Amino acid sequence: MAAPALRTIRQSFDDALPNYPNPNLGVAAHASISGDSTLNTDPPHFSIAAQQNWFNLGRIVLGHANIAGPNHAVNRECIYFNEVGTYHNSEGDVVRSAAEYLLHPVNQVIGGLGAPIRCQSEATTNRIRSDITYYRGPLAPVAPTPGNPGHGGNPEYKAIAVVEFKKRGVIKPNEFTTANRFANPATPPTQQQLDDAAMAAQNRPNRSYFAGDALILIKQAASYAIAHRTPYVALFDWDFLVLVHFTQLNLNNKYAGDFCEVQVIPYAQSQTMRAALLGFMAHAHTHAPVV
Repeated sequence: MAAPALRTIRQSFDDALPNYPNPNLGVAAHASISGDSTLNTDPPHFSIAAQQNWFNLGRIVLGHANIAGPNHAVNRECIYFNEVGTYHNSEGDVVRSAAEYLLHPVNQVIGGLGAPIRCQSEATTNRIRSDITYYRGPLAPVAPTPGNPGHGGNPEYKAIAVVEFKKRGVIKPNEFTTANRFANPATPPTQQQLDDAAMAAQNRPNRSYFAGDALILIKQAASYAIAHRTPYVALFDWDFLVLVHFTQLNLNNKYAGDFCEVQVIPYAQSQTMRAALLGFMAHAHTHAPVV
């Protein structure tokens, strides 16, 4: 049998993730509330479709001049061949595979753009520990200009995004579909429609269209967003990548917002996952709060 072809980091953004065995297929797997922070965090009332095209944004980032040269690591380093024997029986198995095949390509691109960034495991902020936290390097102050309020800068590394991993089967796309009250990104809801949906949610359990495992996951994501002071949280169980953008995050009130933007990408479209996560991270690097 012919050896598999070598694929560079750049080329891997066109490839599907490895198709590893899932021993939990058909077995009920559920999210659990592991701490008071998640328990006490109010969920958004509902979600809407992502207003950013994360995949397209990721493809734009891949065209950045800083990583275009043939000698750059993105164009020379090859991604791992599929590992023989990998078996996704636990969340830890997903974490290990994701580090190799999902996070590493994204990190190599982001790191090659020239902006200081850190990727840390199990970082704890306000007694809340997340699987992976991305940090943006120090920012110099920016003077206000017409149309740009500027900012005072930040001499410290600042959290900009969180990635949380789950055992396979925990993310149930139908539950996220139920919570999505405005699923067409080409037709954004009006303010009146948003207000009406928030009002209708008051009559539902937990005052939210999120239910089941999705309710626990969105509460957990919201608690991370509040603790790390960033609206960008991704969830991943190998079968699904969920990109949650808390566009209404209110850090003063420690409230994730009446709604959030959510995109769910299934494994069947895993050839788009790396680029979508790259676009999500690049947007976080540019738009996450300064402090």
